[in-house]
Amino acid sequence: GQYVIGNDVQGLNAQMVSDYIRYLGNLRWSGLGFGFLYDDNQKEPENMKWVGQYSNANMVKTDFFEAKSTAYAKSTALIDDL
Repeated sequence: GQYVIGNDVQGLNAQMVSDYIRYLGNLRWSGLGFGFLYDDNQKEPENMKWVGQYSNANMVKTDFFEAKSTAYAKSTALIDDL
């Protein structure tokens, strides 16, 4: 963390970044079935939870005009539903 940002970003210090990097290392390593690399970084640091909003691939935002709306799609009714 120190090499990447130092202490030049207000509200974000090198220790916070280092803890988050260790947490990500643990997340990936344990995901492969190897346990944890760092015992003290098994949970996402409370002060870095905001990062997940920007890095979660499942929450991808699309441009309003490029997105396909499903709100107005016709539903198909089954005969039993009538």
